[in-house]
Amino acid sequence: MALKQRITELMEQLSVGIPEREYCIQLAFLTMIIGEPFYIYGRSGSGKGIILDRLIAAFKDAKALKVGRRQQEVPSKLNAYDIIVFKSYDPSNENIRNWVQIALQDRDRIPLIVSGDIRPEVALTRGDIIDKLALTVSLPDSISPQSLCQLLTAQNDVTETNINPDLTITRDEFGKWGQDIQKVVFSQNSLTMIGKLAELCDKNNIYVSVKKWLVLSKIAKASAFFNDRSETSLMDTFFLGTNIWGRTITNNVIIEGFKNIAVEILLKDIPEILGEQYDTENLMKRIKRNLFTSNNTYDTREFAGETCVTYKVTIAGESTPLYVPVRYIETEEDFNPYNELRKVETRVRCNFHGTTNCSIAIDSSVKGIGLRTNAVRSNNNVTFKGGKFEDYATLPTYILKENDPDIIAQKKAEIEEIRKEINETMEKESKNLIRLRDVYRDLKKHRNELFCNQKLFDEILNQIKDIFESASGIITKIKEAHELLVSKGA
Repeated sequence: MALKQRITELMEQLSVGIPEREYCIQLAFLTMIIGEPFYIYGRSGSGKGIILDRLIAAFKDAKALKVGRRQQEVPSKLNAYDIIVFKSYDPSNENIRNWVQIALQDRDRIPLIVSGDIRPEVALTRGDIIDKLALTVSLPDSISPQSLCQLLTAQNDVTETNINPDLTITRDEFGKWGQDIQKVVFSQNSLTMIGKLAELCDKNNIYVSVKKWLVLSKIAKASAFFNDRSETSLMDTFFLGTNIWGRTITNNVIIEGFKNIAVEILLKDIPEILGEQYDTENLMKRIKRNLFTSNNTYDTREFAGETCVTYKVTIAGESTPLYVPVRYIETEEDFNPYNELRKVETRVRCNFHGTTNCSIAIDSSVKGIGLRTNAVRSNNNVTFKGGKFEDYATLPTYILKENDPDIIAQKKAEIEEIRKEINETMEKESKNLIRLRDVYRDLKKHRNELFCNQKLFDEILNQIKDIFESASGIITKIKEAHELLVSKGA
C-alpha cells in the first residue's frame, strides 16, 4: 500500500466516532512523527482522553509513560519509553511542573504530549513552557447538532480503540521517516509565507523563537512527505493559520494575517488584482458628464488644482467664499465644495440637480456660528458621510458663452480618451480575470489533500472567489459604459 493511502486510512480510523476533531488528530499526529512536544487543550468531556489513547495506538507496540496527578515521580530513564504523556497538566502543581521541565530537557526526540483543561495562555505561561512546545492543539468545546445526532445513532463504542495493525507505525519507520522528512526541501512559496508571518509577528510584538520556527518547518515538511512530495507547497503551511500559537491574542493576529498573506502569495503573478480597483463609478460619471451636459463656458477660476465656480454665502453674519468644481455643473451628484483653505468643506453640501443653479445646504451645527469658527474647522478633515443638513441657498452659475466650440472639441477629445481607456482596461481586466479563475481552479483541487484544514482552506478559497466576483463586476460595469457610448453614437 502506498504511504499516502496508508496514512490517509490511519487518519480515518483514528477519527472514527469523534466528529469535528479530525484535523486536531492529524496535527497532533504530524507533531508526534517529528518527535516534538505539544499541548493538547480541551475542556472536560471534549475528547482528550480518547484522542490520546488513539494517538498512542497509532504506533505499533508503543511503550507509553502516562503521568497523571497521582504520579509521584518520573522515571530517570525516559529513553525506555516511546511516548510520554502528561495528563491533566496543572502548573500550580510544582511536582508536575518540574517533571514536565525535566522531560522536555531529557526526552531525546521522544514524542511528548502535555494535556489539560486549563487555557493554553494560562497553563503554559505559568508553567514556563509556552516557548518550549511546538504548538497547541485546541479541541472544540462542543459539536454541531448534525454531528451530535450522528454520534448518538452510531453503533460503535467511541471509547474503544480499533486500529488496523497493518496501518500502525513501527519504531523503525518512525526513525526512518524522521530522516526522510529532513530531506524535504522548502518551496519559495512556503519560505515566503514563513518570512511574512515572522514580519507580522515582529510588527505586533509577538515573540516566536528561531527554534520554534525550525520546529514548525519540520511539521510542514512532514505534511509534504506524507503527500508524496519532495518539496513543500503552500498547502503544507496552512496549519500555521490555525489556533496553534498558545495565546488567544496571538492566534487572532496570526490567523487573520495568514489568510491575507496566503491570498497575496497565491495571486503573486497578478499583484494588481489586490491593488486599488478600477473606478467604474468615476468612468460612468465622466461619460455622463460628456454626454448629458451642455457645451457652455462658465465664469470660473482655478482653485485647489481644479476649475471652479466661486460663490459667497453669508452664515451667522459672516461672508464666506465657496469654490465649486465646474465638473459638477448639470449633474445630479451630491458633493462638498472647497473652502478658502483649499480643503473639502464637509459642513456644506451642494447639488446642481441637472441644472446650472447650485443648491447649497449647510450643517445645522454651523448655522449660528458660521464656517470660519476655528473650533469646528479642526474637524474639517473628516470626509462627508451625511448629517443633519438644512437647505440654505440656490445660486446661479454665470454663463460666458453657450455651445462653445472649444468645449465641444474638448469633450470629443475626452470621449476618445475614454474609449481608449475602456479598451485597454477591458483587455487588462479580462486577462486578470482568466488568471484569477485559473488560480481558483488549481487551488480547489487541493481541498481534500491529506492534512488540509478544510475550514481555513474554504475561507481562503472564498476570499479568492470574492476577488473574482469583484473583478467580474468591474468588467460588467465597463461593458455598460461602452454600451452607453455606443447607444448615444459617441
